[in-house]
Amino acid sequence: MATPIFVTAASIAAELHQAMLEAKGLALTAKNARALAVRAGSKTVGFKAITHFIDELASDIIRQSQYINGVSEGLSQHAVALWRAALAAEKFDWIAHQHDHNLSSLQSAMHQSRQQREELSAALTRGLRELEQQLEEGDKHIRTANLIATSSKVEAASAGDFRNQLEVIAQNITDTADKIRKHLSKARNLLSQKQNYA
Repeated sequence: MATPIFVTAASIAAELHQAMLEAKGLALTAKNARALAVRAGSKTVGFKAITHFIDELASDIIRQSQYINGVSEGLSQHAVALWRAALAAEKFDWIAHQHDHNLSSLQSAMHQSRQQREELSAALTRGLRELEQQLEEGDKHIRTANLIATSSKVEAASAGDFRNQLEVIAQNITDTADKIRKHLSKARNLLSQKQNYA
């Protein structure tokens, strides 16, 4: 049996919440890097510029995670409403079959129920597409994080006494990006599973 979409949406939201927590850690790393760059002075001029990008990236990931969580919550609500509309349609069909002499009094409600189900199904499909696009955008952020980490390692090499500390920061960026990537990958896997919309 396929997993109901509202369960999947909640699971995706949980994965993205974890990614957001990792991004908050990345924001802290940016602050630490900035403080270290200030202490190191001219030895870390290149690294100082990179700290701005780290902070901006963390903010972007946090913002995007919050947005995707909203999309996931909306999907879950639409899926529950669609499930209820499908149940209502089944009940109407059963009543119409059992009591066909009252069918004319049910026509309006049956039509309204079918229309609502179609609208909810379309909204759910749009939401799933939006979620997929946002996950792809998240992948771009991870590629950016890896580029920043590589640049940080290059800059750390010329930082003299501060090299080890800057290398730790660069490694932290890499590790955090990897953790976020794993959460995004889990979310994408959940999204790609066969879904039961109703």
